[in-house]
Amino acid sequence: MKINTIISPDDIIVGLKANSKKQVLQEMAARVTAPVDGLETRLVFDHLMERERLGCTSIGGGIAIPHTRCAFPENIGNKPLTQLAILNKPIDFQSNDDHPVDIVFMLIAPDHIGGEHLTALALASRLLRDDDRAAHLRGCDSVEAVWSILNNAEISDAA
Repeated sequence: MKINTIISPDDIIVGLKANSKKQVLQEMAARVTAPVDGLETRLVFDHLMERERLGCTSIGGGIAIPHTRCAFPENIGNKPLTQLAILNKPIDFQSNDDHPVDIVFMLIAPDHIGGEHLTALALASRLLRDDDRAAHLRGCDSVEAVWSILNNAEISDAA
């Protein structure tokens, strides 16, 4: 699976301003649901917050991958909704490694699909865990620059 099968330039936010995990999740939920008729921002946000209560979705090194499953309207289909945000400043995400987070990849999957969303989560994790790639993403000042890094990434199948 290639990253461009689960995310596009329209799903990238550079310089997201937020002071807390809650603000990041609210803003990203609002943006991911805006173009989707019948998918409520509050529903997505509540599911994301519930997932965070189960355990922090930070994967360490300043990166978080908040994700959840929820009911999708029939018109959306089975494809997960994704977003990548490069924050304007790192925030406390209650990470296990105590590092503030400044790269957030969000994935919202329909609750009726099988494990396809796990494949997408694994891909995002492998992509973002690369320290050099993460450093380059942090230095980006445009969606085009982020997309170039993502779209040209060589990602091994090893987890």
